[in-house]
Amino acid sequence: MPKTKFTIGVDLGGTKILVAVVDDKGKVISTAKKTTHADKGPKEVIARILQTMDEAVAAAKLSKRDIAGIGLGAPGVVDNQRGMVLSAPNLPGFKNIELAAQLKAWQDCNVALSNDVRVAAIGEHRQGAGRGVHDLIAIFVGTGIGGGIIINDKVLVGQRFSAGEIGHIITLADGPYQGDAAIRGSIEALASRTAIERDLRAGLLAGRKSVLPELMVEKGGAVTSSVLAKAVAKNDPLTIQVMQRAAYLLGLHAASLINSFDPEMLIYGGGVVEGLGKWILPQITEVAKQNCINRADLDKVRIVEAELGEQAGVIGAALMAREGI
Repeated sequence: MPKTKFTIGVDLGGTKILVAVVDDKGKVISTAKKTTHADKGPKEVIARILQTMDEAVAAAKLSKRDIAGIGLGAPGVVDNQRGMVLSAPNLPGFKNIELAAQLKAWQDCNVALSNDVRVAAIGEHRQGAGRGVHDLIAIFVGTGIGGGIIINDKVLVGQRFSAGEIGHIITLADGPYQGDAAIRGSIEALASRTAIERDLRAGLLAGRKSVLPELMVEKGGAVTSSVLAKAVAKNDPLTIQVMQRAAYLLGLHAASLINSFDPEMLIYGGGVVEGLGKWILPQITEVAKQNCINRADLDKVRIVEAELGEQAGVIGAALMAREGI
């Protein structure tokens, strides 16, 4: 048996399951991925999690006995104390599911569960852009907007396990709705990729000229983060107008986070930022710092891009599991 204590990190999403085997230095040794098949219910999803774990362990040329801990991040509200997924809007049937016990049945070791975006924040804190920082907030701008808050090196969970839902902070009173989950006027309803797509399609419907239809053909008609990046690179007026407004609103949102928590760092990740980080982050930073109540030493508050990409969640989950070994 290897002397290294390996842990497994699982990122459970509505469309995909990503699993990584991670060594005791936080390095990813192997990964495996499957579609979630969420529509088939909890039993099938859990079976696919275990299959993906088997594949990741095999890819690392290890056995179950070499695994000392399992960490999993799931969307929705997760009771980390009882190891239960209380609710998960993107996973039908996931209500009060005792997931930790089923992972422990696969291998009797330490098992830790938390919200998926919260564990991604842990990953960035320990192994990514937040290394060496004690107080930070991670904001992930993708299909929705989620985040995690770390204070004094500890992730903020909350008494009802729902702290860090920063995507639902109301940024524009009486603003738009976006989907079933977003709060009206929340930053998710204003500046997520889904909200950006809504505003772009409204512009196209109104007859605005744009390179978007041509770019969307390449993605089957979807407005993906890569489509947004290409449209901005081509100086498409409609895309730039909509993206500048999103950046402005994200900046106001960032100012509220800074005024509320006074963190050392804000870390921005997610598909929109991965595609447009160098373009959008300076705009977010400028607006945020214009709207901070305490102007002294503002350079001490760093606003940076995430480093770990899609592996933030699996690394964070694996490191979370390691804490209990």
